Amino acid sequence: MYGGSRRMFQRLRAIFSRGRVAPLALKSLGRQEAAAPAPARQPHKRDPADFVEGYLSGIHKVRKQRINFLRAVSGVCKARKAKGLTTLPFDKEAVGEEIKAIMEEDFFGAGPLSLQAMDTLGDISRFQPPLSKGLRTAVAGWALQLVVNGTPGGDSPPGQGACEAAEEGLRKMLQELLREDPSASHLVGLLERVAYWMQSGRVAVRARAVSLSSSLLCFASGLPSFQMPDDAALGHLLVQLAVSLADPEAGIRAQARETLGQLYRMLLCHQGLRKKNTREPRWRRDPGQPWKEGYLHLVQVGEMFREHLTTEQTQAFLEAAWDHVLRLGQEWVREGGLFLLYSLLGRAQELLEEEEEDDVKQNLSALLYQLWRGREVPPEVQALLPKTDE
Repeated sequence: MYGGSRRMFQRLRAIFSRGRVAPLALKSLGRQEAAAPAPARQPHKRDPADFVEGYLSGIHKVRKQRINFLRAVSGVCKARKAKGLTTLPFDKEAVGEEIKAIMEEDFFGAGPLSLQAMDTLGDISRFQPPLSKGLRTAVAGWALQLVVNGTPGGDSPPGQGACEAAEEGLRKMLQELLREDPSASHLVGLLERVAYWMQSGRVAVRARAVSLSSSLLCFASGLPSFQMPDDAALGHLLVQLAVSLADPEAGIRAQARETLGQLYRMLLCHQGLRKKNTREPRWRRDPGQPWKEGYLHLVQVGEMFREHLTTEQTQAFLEAAWDHVLRLGQEWVREGGLFLLYSLLGRAQELLEEEEEDDVKQNLSALLYQLWRGREVPPEVQALLPKTDE
């Protein structure tokens, strides 16, 4: 009996020594001794560039990996920049298309994912080759829609901080795109898109748009390779920016004056007439009739720029102003176009002959109707009139 038990114990010990059966935990004084903790398993570290390539090829392209994709792209950009490299190890255009697709999934405002997308797009724009014009235009247009016209997304923290973060993210992205392509046509295209929102029916939208336009102009003027536009686009852009001088909100009008002052100074520097540190123009005041100041500033725009525009730019200015006169929308937009039109023709003072605000408004309304019907039109704008059946 004793010999059989001993042989069984020897067999079990041999099995344990070969690792075929896990040893039993020993008990001492009625308590089970704690087993030694297993070594921590180290997570697998993926190479960011490989992850980006996998996402582009469809391997990692799932909804929950979008933020990881954006962060991986930014990580690669920062690492390459630190090494002084000017290209990326993956297809920059393909990454840009994926970023655009991610941004397009936000419909009502810029949430955290869109903010990361704008930041990532700014990162890749610092590398060669440049993004295609079509992609750059599409991304900028969608970002403006999200931030300028929208509000922070549903998963964004509420409050002013979220709005400011979205606006700052948009500003940085557009500035990096301008740095990538500092051409005059690129700046004009961006500003025209921004100017569209400067005539919105919502005050907050107009305020964001006019602030952004001023920021982009200021940034562009500091780029060493930037050149002012020499074609007709400048005349058209000038009207789009100047109409905000008729905005009912005083804060927006003040920001519009700053924007136009920047543009005027840039034009004079471009023509070699003044230095970059020249002060902005002194805008007129009428303490006795403060309601007139917006109109006076519209008149001043025509007087300031008239001598510095080419024939082609002047024609574009007149056509754009006339287009605003004919628009069916907010009355202040039509009035702004009217004053700009008459100011460039040198006839704006006749619009302010009355001393009372109500009388001026009544006369402007009547004149706008007459112009819309094609009656009592100055000879200088006859060519701009639409054909009527009357």
